[in-house]
This record gives sequence, C-alpha cells and structure tokens, in this order.
Amino acid sequence: MRFVDEATITVRSGKGGNGCASLRREANRPKGGPDGGDGGKGGDVIMRASNRLLTLYDFRLRRLYEARNGQPGMGRDKYGKAADDLYIDLPVGTLVYEVTEDDEGERHEKLLTDLVEDGVEFIICKGGEGGRGNIHFKSSTNRTPRYAEEGKSGEERLLRLELKVLADVGLLGLPNAGKSTFISNVSAARPKIAAYPFTTLVPNLGVVEDENFHRMVIADIPGLIEGASEGQGLGHTFLKHVERTRFLVHILAAEDLNKENPIEGYGMLNEELERFNREMSEKQQIRVINKIDTLTPEELDQLKQACGSEQVFFISALTGEGVDALLEEMWRQLRALDSRQQDSEEDEQQ
Repeated sequence: MRFVDEATITVRSGKGGNGCASLRREANRPKGGPDGGDGGKGGDVIMRASNRLLTLYDFRLRRLYEARNGQPGMGRDKYGKAADDLYIDLPVGTLVYEVTEDDEGERHEKLLTDLVEDGVEFIICKGGEGGRGNIHFKSSTNRTPRYAEEGKSGEERLLRLELKVLADVGLLGLPNAGKSTFISNVSAARPKIAAYPFTTLVPNLGVVEDENFHRMVIADIPGLIEGASEGQGLGHTFLKHVERTRFLVHILAAEDLNKENPIEGYGMLNEELERFNREMSEKQQIRVINKIDTLTPEELDQLKQACGSEQVFFISALTGEGVDALLEEMWRQLRALDSRQQDSEEDEQQ
C-alpha cells in the first residue's frame, strides 16, 4: 500500500426524514384525529482516529462519503427510524481542514480537528433533524391538521486531510546516512536498505521497548538535502513529519564529514529546519556519527579529538557498536520530557 499523507474528500450527513400527515381511520373511531409520526434523524459523519491505519491512501480512491437519510414518519403514531452514523477512520496524527471559497473564488482553510490520540472522535457534519408529524399540530382550533414538517437537510463539507506522523523521536540526516539501518537494528521495522541515496521514500516507524515495557516510537524520515525547505530533493513533503516528533537524532555518515571540523556538518540541515519552521530547529537534538566501521582506529581517534567537548555518539548501525549507549541517551531524553510534561500538567491543575 502506498504512503499517502494528503487527500481531499467531500462528506455529507444524512437528511432528516419527513414527518407524516395522517388521520386515524377506524370504524369505531370516526373522529380519530391526527396520528402522523415524526421523521427519523439523519446520520452524522464522525471522524475517528485509529492506530490501525498508517496512510491516507484509501481517501485517494474514494472522494465522497455520505451518511444515510432518516426514515420518514408513518401513520398510527409510528416514528421513522434514525439513520446510523457514518464513522470515517483516519490515521492517528491526521489534521482535518475545511476548505471554502469566497466570492472571488479564493480558497480558504480552517482547521476543524487534530486527531492525536487513538479512538478520539469528532462530529464533522451533523445529520438533519427529522420533521414533526401532524400529531404535534393539533389544537383546540385545528382538530385535524393535514400538514407535517419536512426533515431538515444534512450538512456538506469539503475537507483536506493532512497526515503528520506521530513519533517520540525523529531520525534526521542526509540520504544514505544509515538511518534505516539504525531503525531496523533497534526495532522490528524493516525499511528498504541499499547503498544509494533516497532508498527511504516514505516515513517508517519503529517501536522500541525498555525492560518496563515503556514504548519509544522512532520515525525514520526520508533523507533531506540542502534546499529541502524550498522543495529540493524530496523537499518539504516530509519535513512536516519532523514537526510532531519530541526530539531529533541527527545522524551523519563518517564518509560525509569534514574530518577537521565534523561538527559543521550538522549546520546545513539545521538551517533547512529553521527555514521551514523555527520551532523545529529549536528541538533537542542528539548528534550521532554513523558508519565508524569504515574507519581505522586511528581515524576514529582523530575524529573524536576533532569533535572536542561536543557531545557526539559514535556508532555503527551495521555492526551495533555504540548503539546501546545511544539508546540509553534517547531513553534519558524521553523520560526527561515526560517528567517536564507531567510537572506542567500538575501546575495547570493547581
């Protein structure tokens, strides 16, 4: 199944059933009076977040979603049946925008909901109310009303769906830096790995558990190049997925470094992040140099000396060297963020 992170669809809730205008006709009740029941309510359209979905691909294939109409009322005080609600399951992390046009034909978007937790529901279109039957219109001056209400129309909206991957950690780096090898080494994810750039064309998610069964979700973001914020390479198509991560692991390959000043290699992608979104450039980063298995012991020592006092983790995602120490730091960062978030929530409650 293809990874699709944007789609445009139309949704329409159900129309309410019409009320019934009926008069009771029975041999022993010559003046039975009105007995028309109400129409049933039209179905709502409800967006629901689901962890079972990872892409918006299905919404490229089907563009119209309609809830059923309510049934009309009937005689003998029988009310029409309300229609079932239409549930549309979306991947967790989907933003739902309403698209409208002004009088000049210019499009505008309004964020309706951000589905960030599994099972969260949002009513996107409410079904129309059913019309009242003529039993509601009987009065002392009108004993036999011969009219009833029509059901109210449902709502219709044009929506743009945008999926932003939710993960604790985002792997950031140039193409062929070894991000896919790393995520396949520490989790059950099996991304495509090959010795050429842009083997990762879609975000891949891997899950790591500690000894207490706490989970850390890692997103392998497709490699970025200079000019990514302006659409170069894979462009900003996947930069948006970094927005949802809580911190970044910035990986450079030993073969791509300036051996005299390896730290400057982190600057280019950080500039791209800042151009795209300043808040992203301010995320906490763990710096990593990968592929140390390609270096001699002397070259590795020189590289470590060139990094000076900067905290950099030296690993080989292929052989596993240094990976455990990097994972420990990632867990430490995640727990620190969890602790700060918990303290912040407690302060708000007080």
